[in-house]
Amino acid sequence: MKKCIWCSRSEDKTKFNNKAHTIPQSIGGTKICDNVCDECNSFFGQHNGKLPPIETVIKEAFNITRAMLLENQNEIGKNKTLSKFSSTYFNINLEKREFKLKPSYSHKKRFQENLSLQLRKGLYKIYLEEVERQEKNGHNEKYDFIREFCRYGIGEYPLFYFKRKIPVIVITEKWIKKPELFIDKKKKFKYLTENPNFFEFEILGHVFSIATSRYWELDVINYIKETNRVKNKFFENLKSVNTFNDIDFALTVFNK
Repeated sequence: MKKCIWCSRSEDKTKFNNKAHTIPQSIGGTKICDNVCDECNSFFGQHNGKLPPIETVIKEAFNITRAMLLENQNEIGKNKTLSKFSSTYFNINLEKREFKLKPSYSHKKRFQENLSLQLRKGLYKIYLEEVERQEKNGHNEKYDFIREFCRYGIGEYPLFYFKRKIPVIVITEKWIKKPELFIDKKKKFKYLTENPNFFEFEILGHVFSIATSRYWELDVINYIKETNRVKNKFFENLKSVNTFNDIDFALTVFNK
């Protein structure tokens, strides 16, 4: 019997008719998590009070990067990987690798911070659904803090970002068109460090880290020191994401 990893309801109490993509289909995601009920799946695509939809923010963020990567492959347009790219929130210049908030949003109070919050929730969401899909372990109580944060807006948890120093990204055409997240450390790049309280991952050329423990703060100083040491050759020091612009979605490193 299916049981939702977000609300813990099973098939006798809720419906599981719709496919729940772990990585949104709007950025090329194809993997499905079976244990996400229709109501929770719908929640992540809806406005939550004054906050923008989590899946919309993920789409906006990573389609900026996909557009930058796919432009050189002539894969933007009708019947191609990315249809003519337009953004709800941003004016985008692919030639200059620039994006700016549209005036109607740039004057909204704390809009950058709200985008950042929903982005953080979105990446934690992807992680937990992939844990369930790949390891069948999404119901583990150690992930209750992720459920509280993403689904019910309880708590505050970090998203760290590592900006590249040099314009080199090891990424296949397949991963641009159909991005994946790998939980198994054997499939991860060597510069991604292992730590029981944090999970590092790469998606569409961006390297992130999220907390995997409610008590992440107890180990954060040692973690930051070690991960910065490992990545020093190719990445700038770890940065805590507080606004949307803290992440180089336009891959401006390639402007150097």
